[in-house]
Amino acid sequence: MNRTAEMVLTSIGLAVYAIMSFFSFRVMSLKDNEEIKNQIEQGLNSNPDMQGAGNVSVDKVLDFLFAGATFVLIMSLIGLILGILTIIFLRGDKKPKAAGIILIITAIVTTLLTIVDFFGGIFYLIAGITALVRKSKNKTVTESSAESY
Repeated sequence: MNRTAEMVLTSIGLAVYAIMSFFSFRVMSLKDNEEIKNQIEQGLNSNPDMQGAGNVSVDKVLDFLFAGATFVLIMSLIGLILGILTIIFLRGDKKPKAAGIILIITAIVTTLLTIVDFFGGIFYLIAGITALVRKSKNKTVTESSAESY
C-alpha cells in the first residue's frame, strides 16, 4: 500500500521540528552576547512591574531563557529522530502500526512538554492516526483464502 499521505505529513512535521531545533540552537548561541544582556537589562529597568522585584537579575532571566531553549532543542531533536525512524517504517509499508504509535506518542509528549512544538505535533498526530487507521491492501495467501470461506 502506498503510504504517501503519512510520509508527507511526517515530512512536514520533520521540517517543523527542524525549524524549532534551529531556532533553539540559535537562542543558545546568543548566551555570551553582551548586546542581548544589555537589552534584557534595559527591559528590566524600564518595566515598572519589574522595578520592585529586586531579586530578578539579567543572569537569572538568561539562565531561564537558555534552559528553556535547551529543553526545546532536546525535544525537537527527539522528534526529528523518531520522525526519521517512522519514515523508514512507513517506506514500503514495513511497519505502519509501529510508525503510527511512535508518531502519536511523540506528538503528545513533545506538545505537552514544550508548547512550542505544537505544530509539529499536529502533523505527527494526524500522520500517526492515518497510519493506524488505514488498512494494508497486501494480504497474505492464508488471509485471502480464509476470507473466501
